[in-house]
Order: sequence, then C-alpha cells, then structure tokens
Amino acid sequence: MKRIPRPVLRALEALAQSPINTSALAMAEGQGFAHDTLYRALGQPLAFFFELSLKLCRDLGGLDRGYLILDDVFIQRYRSGRLGLRKMRDTATGGWAYGLSLVVLAWTDGKRRIPLAFLPYFGEEESKLDLALALLEWAKEAGFRPEGVLFDAWYAARQVLEWLHVHGWPFVTRLRSNRVLDGVQLRRHGGTRWVKTGRLRGLTFAVGVLKRGGKFYGTDREGWWDSGMREVYRMRQAIEEIFRGLQQELGWTGHRHWRRGKLLAHLALGLVAYGLIERQREGLGLSFYGCRRRLIAGKLSLDLSPLLPVQVEAA
Repeated sequence: MKRIPRPVLRALEALAQSPINTSALAMAEGQGFAHDTLYRALGQPLAFFFELSLKLCRDLGGLDRGYLILDDVFIQRYRSGRLGLRKMRDTATGGWAYGLSLVVLAWTDGKRRIPLAFLPYFGEEESKLDLALALLEWAKEAGFRPEGVLFDAWYAARQVLEWLHVHGWPFVTRLRSNRVLDGVQLRRHGGTRWVKTGRLRGLTFAVGVLKRGGKFYGTDREGWWDSGMREVYRMRQAIEEIFRGLQQELGWTGHRHWRRGKLLAHLALGLVAYGLIERQREGLGLSFYGCRRRLIAGKLSLDLSPLLPVQVEAA
C-alpha cells in the first residue's frame, strides 16, 4: 500500500476536529495546521483514499462478513461555476439543482459502518448503473465475500442482479410494483402479504419475492425466501446514517472547492474520517455524533492508530 503523506494525516485530524470543515482554510483555522499543508492533502488520487477506507474495513474482518450497500447521494452546489455542473434531479427532494451525484459503496455488519468508495456522476459520462458495477468489480478485486448486497429498486436492474448472481453474492433489494414475476406485474398478483418464488422478466435465475405493506422485496438466496429478507434489507439503513454523518459533520455540504479533483478528494477524505470516527466511537461506547462533539470540543483527539502501521511519508 502507498505510504501515507503527513498532510493527509493532518487533514484527517482537521476534518474530524473542526466545527467548520468545508475548505482547507476553514479546517486549518484553530487546528494549528497551515492551510497549504491541508490543501496539499487534496492532491491525492481518489483510489488512495479508498485504499485507506478498505484498510479500516479489512481490520474489522469486513472482507469475509457483513453486508455491502449500494446507493447514491446528490451533492448540491448553488451554481454551475468553474466546476461546469449541470442541473440534476435530487431524488431525495424531487427538485432540480446544480450538482453531481455520487454512487457510493459502504459496508456494515449491523452495528458498525464503513463507507468504502464512491464514483462521481456529473451527468455526462456512464450511467449510475455502470458506476455501480464498477464499484462491485472494485470490491471483488479487493477480496470481499459479503453475506449479501443491499440496494433500493433503482439499482435492481438486470445487469446488476445478473452480475451479483454470477459471482455468488446474494442480494436483497426493493422492487418496483411494475416488475414482472412469471409473466404478471407484482402489483397484480393479489393479496396484501405473500411470498412467491419465480422468474423476474429478463433474469436467468429464480428469486423469492416478498410483499409487505405495499412494498416488494426480492432476493436470490433461498434461505431468505421468507419474511426474513425484510429484516436483512433493514440493514440498508446504515447507508442513510453514513450520508447524514458525512453531510452534517464531515464537509459534504457547503464545500467551497472549484476544481473537480480537489472537491472529490475533499469528499473522499470524509470517507476515511468517518471510518476513523466510527472505529474510535465504538471503543469509547459513544455514538458517532457524541464522538464528533468531543473531537470538536477538544476532549478527544482523532485516533489515527488504525492507519499508523502504514509507513508514513515525510511532507
């Protein structure tokens, strides 16, 4: 693994401990670090930050257990500016605004959460499904063997489901009511609570489908062909908690960068900081937000020890 430059370690401390962390200047204020040092940390490629998050997950035994979660989040800016952003639809609000989307891959074991990697979607390149498949390929090459992969109905496309089934990665997903099971749309199968097995149109393998409360869930794992698949799917909520922490605490909103590379590196730095805080708060018996408050108040310093075995390069 590439050695960690000291500016990156300093930037992680500043990001986790600063009350305002939307730019290198804001992060440096009150932290005793030069803003130029922190800005240099944003010169690293995205893959470098993802390797740090991967190490945090690997140390938890996350390659052989737990669940991977796929989702996307909208990163808004107030105008197109030098980033050359387009107006895109925010799926959370239904409104249109300038910004970009991030297709994100995260890990959870039901108690701990580690955001792993993301790929940006500016509306001018591959589809989000292509980016999701690229993230799954990255996870496969990294050595993950998850107990399951969780995602909402948007990512339940044929190419994603087929990829997962071919590679032996079980999935649980929400399904839209117009998906066709054995020649009939799910909403026309009748009844309010049921579990059925069959073929979704376009797939080469059988799935189990659960209907509960007007919602439909699907999985290819026979052991989950009952109401238990909904319990597994509930662990997908971990990605919502991750997004909330990144947006509210780690600079994913209000950022001021006007170069795409610097902006993406700032967001990727947040992934690593989130994983470090998650590791630290567990050992202290704190919530993520409780740990972050203590870091801001100076009652704690960010614990960098999970990364320190990696040889550190001089600034």
